[in-house]
Amino acid sequence: MDQFAKDSAEPRPNPYNQGYLANGAVPHQTVPVPGATPLLPNQGRVIQSGPIRVLCIADVRGNLRSLNDLAKSARADYIIHTGDFGFYDETSLERIADKTLKHVAQYSPLITEVTKKAIAQGVSAPVKTRFHPSELPLSELPLLISGEIKLDVPVYTVWGACEDVRVLEKFRSKEYKVPNLFIIDEAQSMLLEVGGVKLRLLGLGGAVVMHKLFDNGEGRTTIAGGQGTMWTTLLQMGELVDTANRVYDPTETRIFITHASPAREGILNQLSVTLKADFSVSAGLHFRYGSSYNEFSVNPTLDHYRGKLAASKASFNDVWETVKGEVEPAISQVEAQQTLLKNALAVVEKMPTTAAGGNPFGGAAAGQSAQALGQVDESAFKNMWNFNLADAAFGWLVLEIQDGRIGTEMRAQGFNFSHRGAKQQPGVQPAPPVAAGTSPVAPSGPSVPPAAAPAAQPRAAVPAQPSRSNAPTPAPAQAKPATPQPPQAASPAPKEDKPAAAATAASAAAAANGTANAPDSSAPKNPADNIIGLFIMNAQSDDQVRDLFGEEDKAKIIKIDRWGANNKVAQFKTTEERDAALERLPDDVKNRAPGQEDRSKPLVKIFAPPPSRHISRGGAGNWGSSRGGRDGGAQQSGYRSAGGGGASDSEGAGRRGGRGGRGGRGGDRGGRGGRGPRGGGGKGDGASPAPAAE
Repeated sequence: MDQFAKDSAEPRPNPYNQGYLANGAVPHQTVPVPGATPLLPNQGRVIQSGPIRVLCIADVRGNLRSLNDLAKSARADYIIHTGDFGFYDETSLERIADKTLKHVAQYSPLITEVTKKAIAQGVSAPVKTRFHPSELPLSELPLLISGEIKLDVPVYTVWGACEDVRVLEKFRSKEYKVPNLFIIDEAQSMLLEVGGVKLRLLGLGGAVVMHKLFDNGEGRTTIAGGQGTMWTTLLQMGELVDTANRVYDPTETRIFITHASPAREGILNQLSVTLKADFSVSAGLHFRYGSSYNEFSVNPTLDHYRGKLAASKASFNDVWETVKGEVEPAISQVEAQQTLLKNALAVVEKMPTTAAGGNPFGGAAAGQSAQALGQVDESAFKNMWNFNLADAAFGWLVLEIQDGRIGTEMRAQGFNFSHRGAKQQPGVQPAPPVAAGTSPVAPSGPSVPPAAAPAAQPRAAVPAQPSRSNAPTPAPAQAKPATPQPPQAASPAPKEDKPAAAATAASAAAAANGTANAPDSSAPKNPADNIIGLFIMNAQSDDQVRDLFGEEDKAKIIKIDRWGANNKVAQFKTTEERDAALERLPDDVKNRAPGQEDRSKPLVKIFAPPPSRHISRGGAGNWGSSRGGRDGGAQQSGYRSAGGGGASDSEGAGRRGGRGGRGGRGGDRGGRGGRGPRGGGGKGDGASPAPAAE
């Protein structure tokens, strides 16, 4: 792959001993040795046509088989991974803390949903005593070490925040060896010569926690960690600076690979500038989309950027002044560690103290002369590009390299917005379907008090209300079937909805007089009113729907209709047959624990048709109260996006449990319900295109 074969007779000259060669310049041609036979065009080198593709992913969490699948899907020649790789072996379970184990298990793709639900239950006993080790597979790394799984392409990775420090130490001592797996850390960088570009990979793993920068934990070497978690130390940063200086070559393109995001950690941002990085690739935010930006694009001014760095410097100085008296005597006898500490402190010293004036990488304070302020260095501010990745289960970034040019391709599964296609009017409940000549049968789900669920009336029977947003009402169009919603307690009607309340009272009076079922010529007919069926969400095919039922109930299904993207309605002749079929279904098909909705498994509810009315799919009226999920029947305002049930999607405020104080990051993002990295929205918080789990 543009990689010259080694020739023992005439080794390649060392590029570090050559003079600087500008991009595009032609090197000096040497005269061939007399008598030497020139090589034919294709001898002595590997020829590969087309671009070289480098796949950048994050957080496979021990699901190492997926690396080969992702490489095939992205047609990748190399993989760069940004941490939470799954560095756990057979002995890691006994060392991991219970709090960390709960966190790892909750988002692990290797642990079954049944086990996850059992772990999530508030039982005081430790997780390791409640489950057999075979039920808690942390990683497929032992299979990789034994050779049962092989990596198809070279994988370059740093370690993340949830890893076992003992396992990383065994890799560093060469006790563990895996073909095609290369760990990038502060002591080791890698060089890829691909597509006419020399990529220098510099990496720093672990979480960045200020109060742990001087704590090595249980690490026996320079790697810091303990009880199943890992973090970065200041000495590691100093050693990375030393490594980058030793391998520096101006003809290389440098990529800084981290687990924590330089966008949020000012000290990492400053470190990337010190390393002269052209790109940074990070994870740790756990978005459903990857992001691509440079500092110039997200900061309105240089002073705004300086402020972010100044805040990080102040936070570091608070810790440094506290531990300075203990750290300096401890390393006074080790000259190498003193050098590394000076390297790291020099990085922090260059960070600005205030947001105003001067060079953002160490300029003079505001109020000094123009000569003292110096030239503002905007090179890294405008030219260093940062990529933050989604988790591997949700998206990736591909660097496509050809003819010296690095292009990008970013893909993401994204959020599910299908639930916005058809929303019912707040406070109006659909009436369950009742066959002619039969009495209504109560659904098997949670009961709804009769007073809390008034009969829904067609919109034509309700006097028109003025729009609160003063937006013109769209012209009636051919309405698509609305997505059924589960029965819920109706919200109290607002004051301006008195005509609607009067219509409801009139309907009740009509029912008392025995005229409730009389046809209303003014009301449009709703074909869904005649459907007697069960609503199955997450159903991919008719065969999958039939397989849910026993042979006795299969024969009673008269028709299966598609209802939405991945939903079906199985129709029966009578409500008795329908309810008997529902009663015989397993509980895990009929109910879901709150917050544990799995969108890959079917969920069955009694079909409740939407009220017969035209549904507005546009306009801005009342968006805050009609979007988003419901929590205990109460309407939530603001933006709510569908969780999807996948790992790391908008995790709760405790997302970083056991990681040294990072847990509280997303507390102020709870109101965004899925948009923030660790917002309080939770995994299953978003609205669903089908009845929510009860």
